[in-house]
Amino acid sequence: MTDIFSPIPIITVKLFAIIDPFSVLPYLLAVYEEAAREEKITWKFVVNKITVAIGVLLVLFSILGKPLLDFLGISPQALEIAGGILLVYLGIDTMGGFQQLRFVKKLEEALITPIATPLLVGPGTMTALITLSVSYNPVTLILSSIVVTLLVYFSLLVGPILVRVLGETGTVAAGRFTAIIIAAFGIQLILAGISQLKFV
Repeated sequence: MTDIFSPIPIITVKLFAIIDPFSVLPYLLAVYEEAAREEKITWKFVVNKITVAIGVLLVLFSILGKPLLDFLGISPQALEIAGGILLVYLGIDTMGGFQQLRFVKKLEEALITPIATPLLVGPGTMTALITLSVSYNPVTLILSSIVVTLLVYFSLLVGPILVRVLGETGTVAAGRFTAIIIAAFGIQLILAGISQLKFV
């Protein structure tokens, strides 16, 4: 039982950092405030719809990660190196903000795509889950995904308060700090993958 529950905190931190709701908050709020004038939509509705999509995607990849890896015949080492490179790129890209939200015209239609995915749960999150599925029990990943989903829900729900308290600059800065964690996780995966390679 300990093996199932003990890794949950570290997996949760990694996944939450990769999803990084703080980076998207100022942009999402700006789009919401503009859209709310024309669309009859509440912030809670926005948060609920995004959270449900995130939860479904995380649980889905927690279950399908290892079987998908086996089906494609990809070695864990190759995935760790490729996934690590992708996460390092994602960490750097996160520093630049979310230009995709600037082109959103109808918010309700954009809540699933591009906001829930790929902005929040994107290739980096999916790759991380598949990579983690090599080392961890699916139950552990599912439980971690549920915890992460709840954390994202509360982060988005109190988003307007956070932006008021920290200011837009402070909220973006918090998001950019998590970008460093994403890049560090990526480097860790690359090093782990390389260390397991057998050069003959």
